Amino acid sequence: MRRIRIPSRRGVKQFVLYNIGGIAFFGVGYGLFALLYGIASWPWWVAKIFADLAGWTVNYLVQRHIAFRREAAGQRERTILGKFTAISLVNVPLDYAIVGGLKLLGVSPFIGLWLSSLFFTVWKYLWYRSWVFRAKN
Repeated sequence: MRRIRIPSRRGVKQFVLYNIGGIAFFGVGYGLFALLYGIASWPWWVAKIFADLAGWTVNYLVQRHIAFRREAAGQRERTILGKFTAISLVNVPLDYAIVGGLKLLGVSPFIGLWLSSLFFTVWKYLWYRSWVFRAKN
């Protein structure tokens, strides 16, 4: 029988800090999306591209320099940024499929962004912890 592993205090703290980066990503991205799509009436996907670029920048800075600072310390910036970019590019079609698919079902892109963010909260943490910022052994 497998025992359930209780996260360490450090692991819980890291997850909280990771979520601060996620909240920053979402806040910056959602705010810009609301401005471009909701006020300026840009097409949803064009507004989302600009919102994502702004959100990714803020999120990377928080993840690299705060949440995963210790793991990233011994790694080259270029290596981390390359992995972060690679996983972000994998996430783009998933994210747009979620938001666009929900829009086709009649769900507002504003709601779609929230639902997509719930999925990516867990998805990205697992990738960041196990690959992007993983400390060299």
